[in-house]
Formats: sequence, structure tokens, C-alpha cells
Amino acid sequence: MKNVRIVFSKTGRAKYVSHLDLVRTMSRAVRRAGIPLWYTEGFNRHPYLTFAAPLSLGYEGLRETMDLRLEEDMPYDRLVERLNEVLPEGLTAVSAAEAVCKAGQLFAAEYRITLYCSAEAVRAALALPELPVEKKTKKKTTKTVDLKPYFANATVKETGETAVMTVTLPSGGADNINPGLFVTALSGILGSEIRVDVLRLRLLQADGTEFL
Repeated sequence: MKNVRIVFSKTGRAKYVSHLDLVRTMSRAVRRAGIPLWYTEGFNRHPYLTFAAPLSLGYEGLRETMDLRLEEDMPYDRLVERLNEVLPEGLTAVSAAEAVCKAGQLFAAEYRITLYCSAEAVRAALALPELPVEKKTKKKTTKTVDLKPYFANATVKETGETAVMTVTLPSGGADNINPGLFVTALSGILGSEIRVDVLRLRLLQADGTEFL
């Protein structure tokens, strides 16, 4: 058996596919592609598929990862080709290779966030001494988090009537920060809901190299 990491993109209409539906879609695609996938043992056998960091509904991703386990060797380029023959619009296999990083090595994610407001408003929010926002915990409770330290590395550019922010945020651990938290904080500051498009560019290790 061999563990293989598929890098794929999730864009366009596919951003409205929930993570649960994504798992189902990928499972069907792998079967239709005739990939020699390893199945779990037991009464209810299912294909071994894992995702490092599920995307929030409505977000796009350029280099998402999916791990699968093969029962026999298969050329990586052929695996990618077969997947792309059966994947629906908006989902595209980019590459396949033996998994290098373990799940615990996922540290951060790089995002490009397009906010439909002025760049000045975004920069003014980032310049505040604090950016408090309510964040849900895994125990379904809420806690107040100051976003200021997490967005210290953010860059903001004005593009027409939008502000484009690039930022690297913690991902994969207990300290996970969703870009939507900043949108919530900014909307509260401006007193109106901000339209936003979020694109996750890539997943990262602690040393800044890509999670592969």
C-alpha cells in the first residue's frame, strides 16, 4: 500500500460544495476513474480519503490536499489524468505524489481576500490597537479573540473598488483562524456587512514551505 497526496483546486461553482459533499464527490470520482484504492476493513467498508484542512463553504482553493491509499502502484500522471476525466466542473486535480508531510505538520494557510470596500477602511481597521471578535470553539461555545496579532503580516492593495488582502493565518491546529473572522470584525467597525471573496492560495508548514 502507498499513501498518495493529491493537490487539487476547488474554484467557481464548486466553492458552494460543502466539505461533506466534497468527500462524497471525490469518493465517487476515484471509483469511476478506476484507481486501485485501498478500502477500510470491517462491515461498512469505505475508501480511505483524508483532507488536511477542509475549506469553509463559499471559499475557493488553488492547492488543496487530499490523501488516499493505493493498493497497488499507479503512475502519478495517469492518476491525475484519470481523475480529471471524471471530476465535475470546478474541481481539478493538479498533481499527485507520495505524501511528504504528516497531518501534524500543517501550520498555516496563505489567503487572498477580496473585500468590496475601500483599502483605506481595511488599513484603518488593521491599524487599530485591537481587533476583538467572537470566535466559536470546538465545544460550541464562544470566546473573544484579538485578531490584531494574526493579521500583522497582512498586505493590502487597492484594486478598483475593492481591497485585496494577502495574509497568512494559523491553520490545522487549535489556534485556527478563519479569514471570515476579520470580515466580521470589519463589518462591525463599518456598521454594514462587507461582501468578500476568499481564495486559499496554499497550505504551509511552520518553516514557510508548502505542505505537500
